[in-house]
Amino acid sequence: MQLPTPQSFHWSECERFLARAAEACPWQLEREAGGFRAGALRMRLPLVAPLPSGCSSLAEYVERLPLELGRHCVILMQAGAVSLGLLEAGQPLHTKTLKKYVVRGSGRAQPTHLKTKGKSRYGSRLRLQNAQQLFEESAERLLDWWREEGPIERTFVSAPERMWADFLRLEVPEELRDRDAWTRIPLDLPRPTTELLLRTYRGLEYGRILPGSPILPDEPAP
Repeated sequence: MQLPTPQSFHWSECERFLARAAEACPWQLEREAGGFRAGALRMRLPLVAPLPSGCSSLAEYVERLPLELGRHCVILMQAGAVSLGLLEAGQPLHTKTLKKYVVRGSGRAQPTHLKTKGKSRYGSRLRLQNAQQLFEESAERLLDWWREEGPIERTFVSAPERMWADFLRLEVPEELRDRDAWTRIPLDLPRPTTELLLRTYRGLEYGRILPGSPILPDEPAP
């Protein structure tokens, strides 16, 4: 039996789809990549249902699949815009998009500009203040959600490294300081919006079988 590629599968269809994949060919664990490989074929698992700790085979992965998705947080960050979402069992509980004026006419975010150019005038100080306020409001919103809903199973993050590092210096939910508690979204995304956040999360619910390519999602599923 041959398995056509590329082919996507929703996390809720994993048991049926992966049983078919196992019949088609033997799959070997690629632990560092967090997936499986069969010859030239590579299997990327849905990021919402990652490879469990200690899992050693495709059959074991299927056996340990959750009955439903847990409580997940999504954070999308770019200069001047942050979209936050809290979902449970795949459904949104809370969403919020915050925007501030922090980008110079040249397109460079003010905190980045200051680290390379030094002193700032009033306009740049205002943009820097707005950037800090955007971070603080985002952190406060996340803390409120954590208090209201309880522990979050996993957080998915799309943010420039420097911006994310600056954000973690604030008072944020303690789990976010644990690198194992959040997953970077391996996609280049446009300016954050609530619609984009929800569409991106839907994409994280899908895995794919690809012919000899890296185990990365290529685009959010519709």
